[in-house]
Amino acid sequence: MEIDQEKIIAELEKQPTGVDEMLEERQISRSNEMMSTARPVLFAWAMVLSVFLIAGSYFLSSFSRIRSLSVSGNNYLPQSYVERVSGISYDSRYFLVFPATTKKRLESDPMIATARVVALKNHAVQIEITENQPIGYRYHDDQAFILMADSSEVQLTSELMPVIARVPYINGFYEEQQTHLLARAFELIAPDIIEDMAEVTQYPMDYDDETIEIRMRDGMVFFAGYFTTESVNQYRELASKLTNRDNCFFATQNERVVVAKSCPWDEPEVVYDYWTDEEGNIIRNRWGDKAIKHYYQDATGGYYLDESGNWIIIPIDAGGNDNKDPDFLDHYILGYYATGTLVIPEPEETPEIPEETEQPAG
Repeated sequence: MEIDQEKIIAELEKQPTGVDEMLEERQISRSNEMMSTARPVLFAWAMVLSVFLIAGSYFLSSFSRIRSLSVSGNNYLPQSYVERVSGISYDSRYFLVFPATTKKRLESDPMIATARVVALKNHAVQIEITENQPIGYRYHDDQAFILMADSSEVQLTSELMPVIARVPYINGFYEEQQTHLLARAFELIAPDIIEDMAEVTQYPMDYDDETIEIRMRDGMVFFAGYFTTESVNQYRELASKLTNRDNCFFATQNERVVVAKSCPWDEPEVVYDYWTDEEGNIIRNRWGDKAIKHYYQDATGGYYLDESGNWIIIPIDAGGNDNKDPDFLDHYILGYYATGTLVIPEPEETPEIPEETEQPAG
């Protein structure tokens, strides 16, 4: 039989030697060690990936959204306006709502004074605001602005259209100081009374060039000064008792006293004569009113006359107020007002009578 040497040699080469077996065992051992080391890392990555997948599935689902969103404290602002400014809606993810950030965002809006944001259980968010008080609206270069009680202005947008339906139109008060005084005055008026107003403008009176004319929605008119507008809060009660609807209301220096009388345009025109200083400037009293010249009159309204037939004027004091003579009638009868002003004559000196001296007898 012939032996195939080449085949025998090939089979011998395939059989591992001791060295090969040792190298193969080391390779297997190293692979096992690497697997043991990598297994915790792979497990950790698998867990992280699982968390991300679960979180992603949750945030993409409707379960992560806000289920209840409440807004309170809004009187003039619609809820949609507050929600837009807050950046929160029913599409917002509950766990992405940060109350402190939302509060800051709300309070940055000029229509909102303060805000409080609370994230409640069951995916509910509560927003509570305090509004800045609007007192009216006016125009600058055909652009409408809402005037606030702190003298600031907010440009009118479509979202704020409901606001101007509840505040008066302001005509005039263009100077910065006038705007400031008007805003300060309206701070003392209740919001529901402001809603009764249709228009606020200026009506120059003899005693006050900047009298505030307030036209109410029911057609009545109320006149007040910058420092007497608080009396407008009595308007509803006063209007309910008024019998002559053609009259107007006038605030007095006493904030609790309001007078109803003929409106200025229904009264006959009266020309007043004012006191002036040496330079020709009109003198004003401590209230800022022009000092009107008044004359002494009797009980029937007649005027007392001096020797020249002129009315006798009542002098004023340093404060621009009438300084009447408490004994005017007595002094007038005695003729002390012959020149038109009080002149009390000096008492005449009685001549001394010389004493008689005894003559010596003789």
